[in-house]
Amino acid sequence: MTFQIVDPSDLDVGRGPHPAASPFEKRVGEAIGVTAFGLYQIELPAGEETVPHDHVDDRAEDAYAVLRGSGWLVVDGEDVPVAPGQFVAVSQESSRYLRAGDDGLVFIAVCA
Repeated sequence: MTFQIVDPSDLDVGRGPHPAASPFEKRVGEAIGVTAFGLYQIELPAGEETVPHDHVDDRAEDAYAVLRGSGWLVVDGEDVPVAPGQFVAVSQESSRYLRAGDDGLVFIAVCA
């Protein structure tokens, strides 16, 4: 049996190759060798945002799991509060981004 374990605190932060990549992301999937989907930990400082995007052209699906902090998921211009312990999925045609609250926002993004 083979496996990989990684501590996100050991990973560099930086924008990946995807057009919607965030400069605050840690590319966890790459670190553990996952190739079937993208797996990221994003650590947004207070007031920062991810890149607004949709998946109309590439038909990818996004899901998010909020770990720490507070903030909003902005979907088609509507601000929806998010909190630790919540999971979110957004339809491909909807524009979306996440914005951190006063205490920052840490979440996992899965993109397939």
